[in-house]
Amino acid sequence: ISQPYGASLGQSFGGFCSMTYLSTIANPPRLMLFTGGIAPAWTPAREVYDRLWLRVKERSHRYYDQYPGDVEAVKRIVRTLLKHQEDPSLPPVKLPSGGTLTARRFLSLGLALGGTPGAAMANLHSVISSAFLDDDGDELSNAFLKRIDYEQSFDDAPLYFLLHESIYADGPESGATNWAAHSSYEDY
Repeated sequence: ISQPYGASLGQSFGGFCSMTYLSTIANPPRLMLFTGGIAPAWTPAREVYDRLWLRVKERSHRYYDQYPGDVEAVKRIVRTLLKHQEDPSLPPVKLPSGGTLTARRFLSLGLALGGTPGAAMANLHSVISSAFLDDDGDELSNAFLKRIDYEQSFDDAPLYFLLHESIYADGPESGATNWAAHSSYEDY
């Protein structure tokens, strides 16, 4: 039987789904296009995340080399958010969408550094630069909170956040992921 005509396109997580599907059918299409990064197959999840943290460290250094003033700005934002988290007399920092901005959630903006370095770094710098109403206070601006909401619109892809790590569970060769992202994060 000859291969059927047609093609499949897989973007990021969709690429993993397409690869899995195409590897199980007898006569896959002649063409498969992948866009975005495809993680290594048959690599244990913990190893993938351990390598990721090394890359995160390298990208963070590149970012702070380009925007050295953001080192203190990020520390100031984190101190402000931690104060709101730890002091029961202060209200939590609410985002326009109703979510709560914590220090950890703010720091997860660094995910953007995995994108194209120039554009991702300039965008992140723009977000950080908009954080405070003035140079001396610790009141976060509405513009900053709106940008956080926009940059982290989890509503658009809720399954991604629930299922992402499962794509590294390559069966008996790799075993269960055992919350590899979290344990690797805790070690680094």
